Amino acid sequence: MNTLLRALLVGLFATTIAVGCSKKTEDAAAEAKAEMSEAVDATQDAAATAATDAAAATAAAVTEAKDEAVDAIQAAKDAAAAEAAK
Repeated sequence: MNTLLRALLVGLFATTIAVGCSKKTEDAAAEAKAEMSEAVDATQDAAATAATDAAAATAAAVTEAKDEAVDAIQAAKDAAAAEAAK
């Protein structure tokens, strides 16, 4: 009887430890999942911001190149008109 009681107590203790460890593992997994979700959201936000900034910089560069081309064409026209007037 003493051995049976001892075996039951050891089993109960082992089960309690296993359940406690399982709960801690589940909590850690849930926390890791939440942190990963936050990291994914932050990465998506950073990528969207970078894409927007790159698009704005590209648009500004295109506008500047267009303005310079228009100025170059006007300078060529002026030079041609001055040459023709000689």
